[in-house]
Amino acid sequence: MKDHKILIAYFSHGGENLVDDEIIDIGPIGNTKKAAQELACQLEALGYKPNLFEIDALIPYPVSYDETNARARQEKEDGAMPLIKDGPNNYELYDTIFLGYPNWWGTAPAPVFSFLRDHQTKGKTLVPFVTHGGQMFMYSLDDIKSAAPEAEIKKGFAIAAAYLSAAPSVIKGWLESNKDYFE
Repeated sequence: MKDHKILIAYFSHGGENLVDDEIIDIGPIGNTKKAAQELACQLEALGYKPNLFEIDALIPYPVSYDETNARARQEKEDGAMPLIKDGPNNYELYDTIFLGYPNWWGTAPAPVFSFLRDHQTKGKTLVPFVTHGGQMFMYSLDDIKSAAPEAEIKKGFAIAAAYLSAAPSVIKGWLESNKDYFE
């Protein structure tokens, strides 16, 4: 295994999601978690040993799309950073952190900013990746740069929820084009 220390930290929401302008129940595993798991598999195939860490709010988000949407909007308007569960273990050992999240209200969900608040990013390389309904990163990259000004932030990849089945090829293409991130 290559000795580059990679963490895939992600926030994901299962249950009801908006896909192609329709609210559907995607089940308990959210799109971002599926993308994070695929990323981990592909990094392992390249000889890395990434660790996965799910960013969880202490007060879980509802399964209902409308209720989650209302809470996310209010958190964005208030600049809220909800408490999140502890972890990951040995965070200081990681040099590259893939940071995954769905696009909520044009940016990353509030728990992602809680993660950045709670974890030192100086000297870390952050690689954001987003699952979205058509808006890609929108303002999230600028917001992450503001929340983690001492990190080196690289351009990651975006996966549309409606085309989640294409995630393996999107991730593979991105990894092939960005090998220099890990050398």
